[in-house]
Amino acid sequence: MPAPRSCRRRAAIAILCAALLGSACTGLAGLTHDESERLDTFDAYWQPLADDYPMFGRQVDWDELRQRYRGAVPFARAPDEFYHLLTGMLSELADPHVSFTVPAERFAADGTAPTSLLDEPAFRVLPIEGRLHVVQWPAGAAPTPPEGVPDEAIYPELWRVEGFPVVLSLVGNLLLGPPDAPVELQLRWRNGVVTRHVMRRPPAGTKRRTSPLGHLDAQGLLWEARTYAPFPWLAIHTLDDELDMAQIDERIDAASNGDALVLDLRSNLGGRWLRAQQLVERFLPEPIDLVLVPAHPTSTWFGLFDVEMFVRSEWHPRPPRFTRPLVVLTSALTGSAAEHAARVLQRHAGALVVGERTAGAEAAIQEVHGPDGGVLRFGSMRIVDRTGVGLQSGGVVPDVSVRLSLDDLERLGPEGSVADWERRLRAAAASAIRTAPRP
Repeated sequence: MPAPRSCRRRAAIAILCAALLGSACTGLAGLTHDESERLDTFDAYWQPLADDYPMFGRQVDWDELRQRYRGAVPFARAPDEFYHLLTGMLSELADPHVSFTVPAERFAADGTAPTSLLDEPAFRVLPIEGRLHVVQWPAGAAPTPPEGVPDEAIYPELWRVEGFPVVLSLVGNLLLGPPDAPVELQLRWRNGVVTRHVMRRPPAGTKRRTSPLGHLDAQGLLWEARTYAPFPWLAIHTLDDELDMAQIDERIDAASNGDALVLDLRSNLGGRWLRAQQLVERFLPEPIDLVLVPAHPTSTWFGLFDVEMFVRSEWHPRPPRFTRPLVVLTSALTGSAAEHAARVLQRHAGALVVGERTAGAEAAIQEVHGPDGGVLRFGSMRIVDRTGVGLQSGGVVPDVSVRLSLDDLERLGPEGSVADWERRLRAAAASAIRTAPRP
C-alpha cells in the first residue's frame, strides 16, 4: 500500500535537508509510517484548540508551543512518550477545563498494559485548593526535604511530572506508562524550593485506582443523600447525562418539608449544561438570562454579508419551587456547569455559598474525537452574565470561606485535616441556616 501523500512529503523534506546539511547534522532521516501517523494525530488535537479555544492570553503562544512540542514528536521512543508530549503541551494552558483521555492500550507497547504511579497503594496525593500534594510515600521511597524546610512541612506539592506542569485534569496521563518504569517528579516545598525525585511505577497487574482527587473522589457515585441532622444534605457529584433528575427532584421535594437544604457540589467537576439548568430551575424565583459568547460570533451568509450572532440561555422557574433556606458547598475542584449552578443559585436564588473558591472553568465544553480513539475536551464558548462577567480563573467566591489549607494538612495530617474540614463545613452550614431569612 503506498504511503499517504503527507508521509511522502515529510520524508522528501527530511531527505532534502539531510542532503543540504550533509555532515553538519546526523539526526535527519525520512519519517517512518508510525512517526508520520503520530504527527497527524498531534495536529488533529492541536488544530481545534487553535480554531476554537477562547482563553489564549499573553502568556500562551499556541503556535510556539506547537513548534516546540511537535518537533519532538518523531523522536518519541514509545507510545507513552508521545502521549506525555501531547499532554504536556495541553498542560501549558494551565486550564482545569482541558482534559484528554486516551484508551489505556495506547500507552502500552508490545501488548503490556500500562500502570500508573497512582496505582501504588502507598503513594497518596491530596488536592489542597486545586494543587496536588503528596501525603504518603512507599516505604524507603520518601524524598529528603531541602534545607530550611520546617520539620512539619513534609507534604510537598507535585509540581511537574516528566518535566511537564501538573494540571489536575491532565496529570493522570503523565503518571501512566510502562510498568516498573521510572517517573521523574519535581516537588515544590513549603519554602518554594523545587527538588527532583524519581519513583518507579508499580508492576504489571497492579489494581487500578488512578483518580488524583483524593478526599473529593466520588468513587463512581452520581449523587448521595447524607444524614447530617437536623437538615437534609444532598451531594451531587456530577451533572453528566447519567444523573437521574427525577431522583434529584424527589430529594428536593422531600427537603421542602424540612427547615433547609444543603446542596454539596464540592466533588462536582461539571457536566452537561442542561443538567445544571434543570437543577437550578427548581430554586429560581424568576427567569434569568445567561449570555453565550461563541468563539466565532461573525459569519458570512452565502458570501453576501456578515451576520453577527448573539446567543442567550434562558432559565425559568420549574415548579414546585424550593423556598426553604439553601446552602451550597463548593471546593476548589467545583468546576464548569457546577460552578454556574452555584453562581446562579448564589446570585438569583438567595443561596449562601460555603466552602472554597471554585475552579474558574466557565466555558461550554467542546469534544474532539481523535484518530487514535482519544477524546479532547475544552471550553470553547464563554458564558457570562448580563454584566459581561464570567467565571474563568476567578471562579465563584463563597459567602462564607471554609478552606482545607496546607496549614491544616501539616497540623492534623491527611485524615485529620479532612475530618476537621468536614466538621467546620457542617458548623458553617448550620450557622448559615439559622441566620437565613425565612419565607
